Amino acid sequence: MANQKKLRLGILISGGGTTFLNVHERINAGTLDAEIACVISSRKKAFGLERARKLGYPDYSVNYRKLGDDQAASAAIQEILAEHRVDLVVLAGFLRVFLPGETYANRCINIHPSLIPAFCGQGFYGAKVHEAVYRRGCRVSGCTVHMVNDHYDEGPIIAQQSVALADGDDAAEIQRKVFAAECETLPRVVQWFAEGRIQVENGRVSVKQV
Repeated sequence: MANQKKLRLGILISGGGTTFLNVHERINAGTLDAEIACVISSRKKAFGLERARKLGYPDYSVNYRKLGDDQAASAAIQEILAEHRVDLVVLAGFLRVFLPGETYANRCINIHPSLIPAFCGQGFYGAKVHEAVYRRGCRVSGCTVHMVNDHYDEGPIIAQQSVALADGDDAAEIQRKVFAAECETLPRVVQWFAEGRIQVENGRVSVKQV
């Protein structure tokens, strides 16, 4: 894609930005044909914003409480994304509702730390997912990249990667294993978008072969 326009990413975070950093590193390594246009957080003091600032990315915070509801906050985020000509919105540990609307329909993705439909929906995020997996004694977990719609974790699934769990794995070890899978799966999906391989039809995603 050396002579083509780079896919411009808008990264949405709420915490430390480890997933954002993974995307940044893949781009720098030349294995991901994209560029980060801006980083937006739902928390003004999120450490991920400090990291973005140090790396030279435009950074913003959107105060959901001040704006009053998800619709208003999503509209504010969409304005920032439009200003930076974002092609693909990536929710990378974003803990608030973002409504993509028509503008970013089928151009907004989320990474979730379980194999949807297991351990997903409202209340299942971050370490809470892995603690629930541990309590149920699951033998397999993993991650899911899916399209974002107006409902928690209900958008069409794009890719999933499973990881085997051992008897001695506690919630922290499960989280470590799943995050390693996330670090491979999310950039792979972003690259598919960069290559124009993602198709959505009748609520299902397919990936064109090259």
